[in-house]
Amino acid sequence: MSFEAFVAFRYLAASRKTAHVALISTISVLGLAVGVAALVISLSLLSGFQDRIREQMARTTAHLTVLPERGAVLPDPDRVRRALAAETGVVSVGPVVEGRGWLSSAGGSAFPVRFRNAPAGSLPPAEEGEAPPARIAAAVSIRIGIATGEAARLTSSRTRLSPIGPIPISIPIRAVSVARRGALEKGPEVELPEDTARLLAGQLSGARAFEATLRDPSAAERAAADVARRLPPGCRVVTWRQRNAPLSFALRLERLVIFATVALVIVVAALNILSNVALLVVEKKRDLGVFSALGAEPRALARIYRILGMAIGAIGTAGGVAVGVAASILLDRLHAVPLPPDVYLFTHVPFAVHPRDVLLVALFALATAAAAAALPARAAARIGPGEAVGLSR
Repeated sequence: MSFEAFVAFRYLAASRKTAHVALISTISVLGLAVGVAALVISLSLLSGFQDRIREQMARTTAHLTVLPERGAVLPDPDRVRRALAAETGVVSVGPVVEGRGWLSSAGGSAFPVRFRNAPAGSLPPAEEGEAPPARIAAAVSIRIGIATGEAARLTSSRTRLSPIGPIPISIPIRAVSVARRGALEKGPEVELPEDTARLLAGQLSGARAFEATLRDPSAAERAAADVARRLPPGCRVVTWRQRNAPLSFALRLERLVIFATVALVIVVAALNILSNVALLVVEKKRDLGVFSALGAEPRALARIYRILGMAIGAIGTAGGVAVGVAASILLDRLHAVPLPPDVYLFTHVPFAVHPRDVLLVALFALATAAAAAALPARAAARIGPGEAVGLSR
């Protein structure tokens, strides 16, 4: 152990014998521990919510979407389908056929809706003579009074010519399920078989877009770059992260604001460390003068108090990290903060401890403690032998 570290630890241990110094040291350690624990818990709460939100985005949004650069229809849909299907890791590929219309119930209630084709195999086949099956959003079914198994009628905004003039395209449908979506899901109000959706949209061939689902959503950027090289001219690829870019930016901004706000507690605790180290400089001024007279260099005297400040910071940081991580894990496992499931996305407040966040908090707390000890350390470096002689008189 170096001379500076030995003296610093002796001062830290001896400070417990002096009431006012011990009190300030305790306040410094506890203040830093509380700030670190609060920041770890806050970031764990944010990480829990954001991880669940990203999981839901990856589950409910197509991982790759091929759109036309211009116009409403892809120029070469067969080539687009082959390009997506040839990519490694693609689980499913399907066209996007959608439009707008009015959904009306047997009682006469109607509501404007957006319809599109459902994923292949997600709807049961229709029996002979039955109306096409449909999945209806819960909000719409409640609004117009349609329950599972009941019949309804979907009228497209498009029209077709008849002997009496243009008439709207209208098809009877059967509600086979009611979809309860989360707040982040922006799916259509009505999902239909592809042939029914094409008839209502007036798009008997081609597609306005193609969507693909990946086995690993995190590989969407790499897959998009590979697919883009095989696409025909006039097409572009959009990943699920790009489609949710505004929400992702809002999540990053929220994390930054919370970190900057709660980190002020650590800054206030660092001021206590500054006052504690400054008080010890005054208390040990005679010792510093003696050290200087015995040949200790000024930077060695400054290093004593830097080590002292870092020791106080390390103790507070270690305690805060331990409390924050333990509290976050317990709060998540015990579901200690319940949420109403009909209002929020989750049944309880989730907490997720990320080692990178904990390391960032610990480094920030230690850096703040080191910065707080720098000013009194510079004052200690200016203590000369003459002051020790003056004090001894």
